[in-house]
Amino acid sequence: MTRIALVCVSPLQHDSRVLRHAALLVGAGYDVRIFAQAPLPATPPAPVSVIPGPGSDTRVRLGMVLRQAPATLLPASADLLYWLSPSRLTTRSDLLRFKPDLVIANDWRALPIAYAAKQACRARIIYDSHEFASEEFTDSWRWRVLARQHVVRIEDRYIREADAVATVSDGIADALAQRYGLARPTVVSNTPAWQATAFRPTTRPVTVLYHGAVVPRRGLETLIESVASWPKEFRLVIRGPAQGGFDQHLHNLAGPLGERIAIEPPVPPDQLISTAAQADIGIFLLSNSTTHARFAMPNKIFEYMQAGLMVISSDLPEIRRMIEAAACGMLLSNDSPEGIAACLASLDTARIDTCKRAALARAQDINFEAEGGKLLALVARLAPKP
Repeated sequence: MTRIALVCVSPLQHDSRVLRHAALLVGAGYDVRIFAQAPLPATPPAPVSVIPGPGSDTRVRLGMVLRQAPATLLPASADLLYWLSPSRLTTRSDLLRFKPDLVIANDWRALPIAYAAKQACRARIIYDSHEFASEEFTDSWRWRVLARQHVVRIEDRYIREADAVATVSDGIADALAQRYGLARPTVVSNTPAWQATAFRPTTRPVTVLYHGAVVPRRGLETLIESVASWPKEFRLVIRGPAQGGFDQHLHNLAGPLGERIAIEPPVPPDQLISTAAQADIGIFLLSNSTTHARFAMPNKIFEYMQAGLMVISSDLPEIRRMIEAAACGMLLSNDSPEGIAACLASLDTARIDTCKRAALARAQDINFEAEGGKLLALVARLAPKP
């Protein structure tokens, strides 16, 4: 049986894209193994080899300084320093014992590990770029100074070793093709699997939902600040996995607003849509200050639509095209607390319900059943079944 490894150097429990891809490939008859960090979902779709985690936030920052910062002055050091991580060496050993025919490398961190399998086992490689890695955090001067050149060097060194490249949006596909002189990558949108969601008329209080990673640079502090100026019948729910105690920081900011703001832990991926459907509006904020942001087409936009929510978002090109084509939401004129509050104040239940119905209608055509076929076609071309 054809063996496929999905290498994901991040916690598997919250990586719905990798979980969907693994389930799809298992269903197509492949022998699949996932290499990922804990925590894991209760019932992963395939066997998992656990990658040792990076440890505390202090160790993560120290690792960035020791293993990534030297490439800022000496780019050639990136290749050597990448392998100073014991967890990467362990993952490489486990992967080579699996002897894959095909490796799907999820994001730049997995590329050198996949290349090791290409050398040792003649495995083929699909590079699945979830982000535009070389520009991902350019709004952070620390990342630009300490990490960017390391990321650029690793991706530039190994992306051409991939036999195919996939990504999540048209913008990233065009940018990767231009930067590296590649054939245009295949776009496999980060859509959830189709599940029927009943239309739920808007009732009061009107619930505005943010779900996703609870981390800095997602506009969450701005969102909380804006709630004081929202119409009184609106409330905010922030739900997702937090890092570095950032959720406690948000709890402190939200405290004076009492029950108008709820900050909740994540739910399992298979409950994401049904839980989101209890809200009315899905919101997403991202500053249009970087190249990466302009290409953003996050999975939460598709999840909001699948859940039957009106979508409100920062005005970013990829998201603008989606919202305008589906007529399922509004774009913020600006991402300030005042701009968010003014947008919500302009809504009535009839407008929200119209957008909710439009989101559900569009979700019938934009889902993983449609997008997954693109991945299966890539896999069948590179690792045909015997």
